[in-house]
Amino acid sequence: TRTEALRHPLFWFMVPSLMGPSAFGTAFFFHQVHYSEIKGWEHLQFVSFLPLYTAGGVLAMLVSGWALDKFGTPRLIPFYQLPLSLAFILFAQTSDVSLLLIGFLFFAVTAGANATLPNAFWAEFYGTENLGALKALAAGLMVLGSAIGPGITGILIDLGVPLDRQYLWVSGFFVLCSILVYIGISRSKSA
Repeated sequence: TRTEALRHPLFWFMVPSLMGPSAFGTAFFFHQVHYSEIKGWEHLQFVSFLPLYTAGGVLAMLVSGWALDKFGTPRLIPFYQLPLSLAFILFAQTSDVSLLLIGFLFFAVTAGANATLPNAFWAEFYGTENLGALKALAAGLMVLGSAIGPGITGILIDLGVPLDRQYLWVSGFFVLCSILVYIGISRSKSA
């Protein structure tokens, strides 16, 4: 049940990973004009890559579905946010617009996998009897993340913390998320 999941340690190891992509993905797109300005790009250059990002996300969704069937959730879910970490490193470090495209493609890998892996996680680790309630709880956390992310980054911008420095911190956050999920799943398997 939802109450049992809230009492289960693995759920809390997953919370940052549930909130992170929606929080900082939303923040990235929310601040796209500011980001383009600080990089010295035309905003049109930024948005011109969105169709490729979308296509990459759809392809990643299909590949992650195949990989999920072949390798299983426990082997994949600790690592699927690492491409997003690489994306934010590129977003932070590059002033070359072509590297922005590579960052978008890394972002798309995680975005596509995010459409399949978390759903399979709930069914595999918590069963299917209360799957709707668990997925609703996860969706609520993701929505909360998407509300918090732009606010956090916006406040930091107002306080003088450059967006590219924030993106390095975001990259580290996704590495931390991966470590937490790995620990949570390892502890869950051994219990």
